[in-house]
Amino acid sequence: MTRKNSAAGLRGPADLVLVNGRITADDHGPGSAQAIAIRGDRIAAVGGDEEIRHLAGPHTVVADLGGRRVIPGLYDSHIHFVRAGRAWIDEARWDEARSVAEALEIIRTAARSRRPGEWITVLGGWHPFQFAEGRAPTRAELDDVAPHNPVYAQEIYTRATLNTQAMHICGVTGADAAPAGGVYETDEAGTPTGVVSGIPAFNHCLRFTMIDDVERETRSTRALVAELAALGLTGVVDMGGRSRMGVDAYRGLYELHRRGDLDMRVRLYTHVFGENEQNEFDNYMAYVRPGFGDDLLRVVGIGEIMSHSWYDADGLEDLVLSAQHRDQLRTMTLRAIDRGWAINIHAVGDSAIRQILDVWDTIGREQFAAARRMSFSHADFASEQTLKRIREFGFGITVQHWMSTGAADLAARLGVEQVSQQPKLRTMLDLGLPLGAGTDAMVAAPANPWQALHWLVTGINGGRGPSRTREQLLTREEALRAYTAGSAWIGLDETDVGVLRRGMKADLAVLSEDYFEVPDEHIPFITSELTLLNGYPSHEGAAFAGLRPAINA
Repeated sequence: MTRKNSAAGLRGPADLVLVNGRITADDHGPGSAQAIAIRGDRIAAVGGDEEIRHLAGPHTVVADLGGRRVIPGLYDSHIHFVRAGRAWIDEARWDEARSVAEALEIIRTAARSRRPGEWITVLGGWHPFQFAEGRAPTRAELDDVAPHNPVYAQEIYTRATLNTQAMHICGVTGADAAPAGGVYETDEAGTPTGVVSGIPAFNHCLRFTMIDDVERETRSTRALVAELAALGLTGVVDMGGRSRMGVDAYRGLYELHRRGDLDMRVRLYTHVFGENEQNEFDNYMAYVRPGFGDDLLRVVGIGEIMSHSWYDADGLEDLVLSAQHRDQLRTMTLRAIDRGWAINIHAVGDSAIRQILDVWDTIGREQFAAARRMSFSHADFASEQTLKRIREFGFGITVQHWMSTGAADLAARLGVEQVSQQPKLRTMLDLGLPLGAGTDAMVAAPANPWQALHWLVTGINGGRGPSRTREQLLTREEALRAYTAGSAWIGLDETDVGVLRRGMKADLAVLSEDYFEVPDEHIPFITSELTLLNGYPSHEGAAFAGLRPAINA
């Protein structure tokens, strides 16, 4: 990708002028501006058509927006981008399937494009209740549509179904064959059904699906970037992951960046992977510095798992930190603060957050005043009292729409009333907590930001689960702010992106429909007709085809 010189300044003729639009500027609302001027990678001005046209020179590219809505580039504050990018081109996705028949047809189509023996994987983002039948495809049905390919279809983090060929490869021969912490389901006769559950079982099976090919991972990551850019995303915060991750997982991303083909602003929170977490953490501190990287690819912090000792998974089981774990948390936190690292910690349940805050209370507010950036991921079941404690520390929260997929399962365990009250998004905002929005994609939820925005403003949960109470909904302006400026805060980018105003980086999306005017039910289907990253097209729809070569001319 060609990049303009950011040192060019904001004076003189613009390189690109977009006119006749509806510009969402400072307040993240509908606004009254119609045009925007870009010079280099920065916004030179936002205002009325006549005012902005005066900034055009003889070589300025002027594009008519045709009345379309323009928003800041969307920024996912919590996504497992690196992990997904490794094998994105090899996945089949059921995010949009609404029946078992549709899901099976997706597998059948994938099988036609693969050689016998090549894997077909469906890695999360779906729930059986999204299907009209209210169930997942069976092993026999997967055998029927892909008789010559192993198939692995994982339903969020609940369970996975394998076809017969995949079972043979993975050694799913009976209940006793399951790895510790995993379950291989069997029928009354003790015969495995092809359904497996538990992170250890998932990881065991998934290791057979991975292809060790850096070139393929690079192409795969580029394909994922293109799909996200077509939805209006210009930035992501990657939070590591518990499966298919390790140091080698970053090869494709770094190679794509080295080639100059990374069309996404990527911020990395590093993640512990091995058994000796303290040693691994110390190595990060010794050999990597926060801020390492450049404008597009940068390491910013540690998280979302600093240690598995205080990882509370889905938050349904109370986490109890031992004295040893509390000491470890305190030591690692102090070291991260001293080295200038941002910290993000996965914590879903109120109990886990309270215990972590108890440890941090022993550190003192003065130490945290020097911290680079502190945030919790999820906080879905945090009480108002706990949220007030988080505010007192000045910490932020990343929120995602994973509950829209798994709400029915949660309600069965916790009750409809409790699930409908969570997470307390309105309470978070009213307390003044920094709030970054995202998806937690690709396993826990789909990566489509518009599905997440729909959930933020309507509270409607898929999968036949209870919807969130109206008292905890966000307005469209508030939700968009969380998905742009709020997420930029999590990625330590708030001084450069997230708002369309003079001097900020020119990251924006021109939408297929006006987010502020379409009915609620249309929000999930919005796409981007034109996405700019640093003032340059990372995605061009048909209406703006040819803009890229015009800018380069």
